[in-house]
Amino acid sequence: MAPRARKPGNEWLQDFPGLYINEHGMFFVVHPKTGRRSTLDTKERAKAIRRWTLINETWERELYQWRSEDLANRLAALSTPHDPEGRTLLCDYVRTWREDVLGHSIVDGRIVWGDCNVLALRGPHQGQPIELPTRRDYASDCQQLEASEDARFSLSDPEAVQKIRKLLSPWLKTPTHYNGLRNSINRVYLHAVDQGIVQRNPIVDVRKAVIQKRKVLIPDEAYKAITGCLCIHKHNRRIMDGTWRAKICDLLYSMSQQPIDVLSIREDQGEVYGEPVLVDGEPAYGVIHFARHKTEIGIELYMNEELADLWKWFVNFKKEQQIISPFLLVNPRYYDMRSRASHVRHKTLQIAWRQACREAGYGDTYRLSDLRKKGLTEEFLAQGENDKGGHETPGMANHYRLIKPPKRARSTIRILREEARKEESR
Repeated sequence: MAPRARKPGNEWLQDFPGLYINEHGMFFVVHPKTGRRSTLDTKERAKAIRRWTLINETWERELYQWRSEDLANRLAALSTPHDPEGRTLLCDYVRTWREDVLGHSIVDGRIVWGDCNVLALRGPHQGQPIELPTRRDYASDCQQLEASEDARFSLSDPEAVQKIRKLLSPWLKTPTHYNGLRNSINRVYLHAVDQGIVQRNPIVDVRKAVIQKRKVLIPDEAYKAITGCLCIHKHNRRIMDGTWRAKICDLLYSMSQQPIDVLSIREDQGEVYGEPVLVDGEPAYGVIHFARHKTEIGIELYMNEELADLWKWFVNFKKEQQIISPFLLVNPRYYDMRSRASHVRHKTLQIAWRQACREAGYGDTYRLSDLRKKGLTEEFLAQGENDKGGHETPGMANHYRLIKPPKRARSTIRILREEARKEESR
């Protein structure tokens, strides 16, 4: 690299690479590899040159050692063939990665989990093995890829990008699954690059599918009809009272959070006050402490009267069912031994919502996750911008967010009950 040009009057410094003088006349040096600088603590030219000479000898030895190590590493890489003769097929390598790296294998028709060496690349668990639900997703994706005829091409195929696009093309109409498969292939190729089997990861040239944001807002009439169907629980050929399922939806609606964050709340994370207190000029009847599953950002959500009543309803529901559990939302005792008294699963509630939505005549128009958007939208229309999203801001890690109590009207479930009582009284 050519020496850096010097300012007029300092041209003589070109004979001493890395030696500089600042505007105060003080000499300093800049490391040729790291770019870090350090003063020589002198303004005398002769003394600065002597000190630079000693430092430069040390730097030259370091540079020689770095270059030798770099050359040795490049020569060692030559002994590892990149996909010898192009015989390693993607489908075969995906299976190897699933079994040896992800730790998922099938023995006698049963799934066996071993050690997982797939680490989280980002987020609060960065550098740690991925969680079991994520491992299951990767394993399912890998099995799909292994069974595809379009995955029978060499890892180092010059046309790997085009073949990967063809492999993923059947799922273009389902962009979420498309991106999941793309991510699984990306993790497989990252491992292949680390192992020296291929030189580069071709997935970087395959763009993600665009997922359009849902613009669906559940009308009040649809919400009351769907939750009304949830109140009638057909379980094991029996008709049971499913009010607790409708109440859970009402809690999701009132808290305006992701279902997975609400369903995992424990009873000791909430407190209902004996008397309401003022928070930013608004009456608060209690508070819920929880953290977002995705970001681990703490949230402190103050309750309005409706939310406090819902919280007390679930506490009383557990007492009536004689259920002892740290979780607030639990399955009733009419479930089987395996599921009764356990906390309500996200997937179970999703299936129940989907079925109730169809029974109410809305097909698959509305999703359980739409309850959060409905709550936030109505909150915005009622009182303007709110802070119920719990999004991360600088300095907020491991702290709770202060959120005003909502000003929403009475629960639609409560309205549904009142309308039913009025009809009966007539």
